[in-house]
Amino acid sequence: MAFTLEHKTFMIESYFRNGQKIDGQWQYSIPDTWTEFKEQFPNNIVDYANFCNALKRSVGQFRETGSLQRKPGTGRTKNKRTPENIENVRAIMDEVPITSVRHLQQQVDLSYGTCRTILKKDLGLFAYRLQCVQELHHGDFPIRREYCEWFLNTFDDELLEKTFFTDEAWFHLSGYVNSQNMRMWNQEKPPFYVEAPLHAQKIGVWAAISRRRIIGPFFFNGNLTAIRYLEEILGPFIRELHDDELAFGFFQQDGATAHTAQITIATLREFFDQRVIGRNTEHIWPPRSCDLTPADFFLWPHLKNTIYCTPVNDLEVLGNRITEKINEINNNEVMLNNVIDAVRRRVLLCLQENGEHFQHLL
Repeated sequence: MAFTLEHKTFMIESYFRNGQKIDGQWQYSIPDTWTEFKEQFPNNIVDYANFCNALKRSVGQFRETGSLQRKPGTGRTKNKRTPENIENVRAIMDEVPITSVRHLQQQVDLSYGTCRTILKKDLGLFAYRLQCVQELHHGDFPIRREYCEWFLNTFDDELLEKTFFTDEAWFHLSGYVNSQNMRMWNQEKPPFYVEAPLHAQKIGVWAAISRRRIIGPFFFNGNLTAIRYLEEILGPFIRELHDDELAFGFFQQDGATAHTAQITIATLREFFDQRVIGRNTEHIWPPRSCDLTPADFFLWPHLKNTIYCTPVNDLEVLGNRITEKINEINNNEVMLNNVIDAVRRRVLLCLQENGEHFQHLL
């Protein structure tokens, strides 16, 4: 409850009235004050903890000022959301939309809370987090448009069941420590350190995703050369393909060096004929277009957002978690369908934006 001046006055009187001088020191009883307060105001429902806090604040204020009246300058101030202030805030945000609330309050000489209220309630503005996207070059736009038009004219749902979008990514062990904001307070310098390997421990992961399933993960360490790509990844991947996937499906990869080597392209054409999407192939994969492939915009972010919920301190455990999560996705037909549907939606938005960034429309 909110304590009135009458309540606080009675608290003070009762508190000092129940005081006793013992061995030259005054001692006061909060429980006795609490009992008298309930007898004086029987119709008020008061929590004991709140009563104690209010009593202590009132006693402190009375001892400091000799009064229970509010100090000058405290209490609720008049409303400063005037039309003039609202227009000042609007002008600043129109000119520099990335102005922080802290900088805004300094410019308009209003409180932080008043500025936030004006921004949200009076101007209807929302704070959006900056989104980082892959840099695109001007020459990428026509290539992206051409690919998107070909995609829409070529792929239906049945063909997307047999077509695989592929990519690789690095997964690091957790446990990163930022020494710049880690401190230990002590009177003497303590043996305060964290052991860390000279080189970050990580594993490479490759996977292929279609509307039907995910093949993988395939793990690798070190640089992925063309020979290793063929022996450790493409070979096992091709052996897992169904007959209809080999006969009709497309194979997509990006322009990494191991992917574009002559021996790699020759091997892919042996199995997929002219149904290879990549660099130096019949169907060009647009460079810097990770926003169009499901491994980049879905699979890797999904895995990294889930497997690190608890710390991972062993590469074997990390690999097991990646495999388990991919198996969970494979058992979720709805999720796979939604992912491939998202590919088509992104292709449409890319065309709508003339090959430029479209993430703001998602």
